[in-house]
Amino acid sequence: MEKPEWFDWASDERKTGEWLRSNHPEWFAQVCQILFDYDPMMISLVSEPEGYAPEVGSIMRSLPQCMSVDDVQQLVFNVFTQWFTPEFAGGRGQYAEVAAAIWENWKQQQREE
Repeated sequence: MEKPEWFDWASDERKTGEWLRSNHPEWFAQVCQILFDYDPMMISLVSEPEGYAPEVGSIMRSLPQCMSVDDVQQLVFNVFTQWFTPEFAGGRGQYAEVAAAIWENWKQQQREE
């Protein structure tokens, strides 16, 4: 059976996420908790914060390129669209609150380094 075309991408993203988790465990856990608390897709898909680990790895990898909360909103929306589907991810607007929380968390991480 042939691998689906997204398989290698997802595998690479998971490896990146595992590296980020092992190097920044507290921050990784905080971003998982933010996604869990805000549940941007509004479906209670995961039953614990760690359920968002794949998406968190993708978000954390690209956060350094974000210059504003709007950039973070676009990033989080793009990540959920990639990990799920555009139909399932919903509209960009529903990621505003979670983006604001991640942006504040990211700025806090910068002050602590």
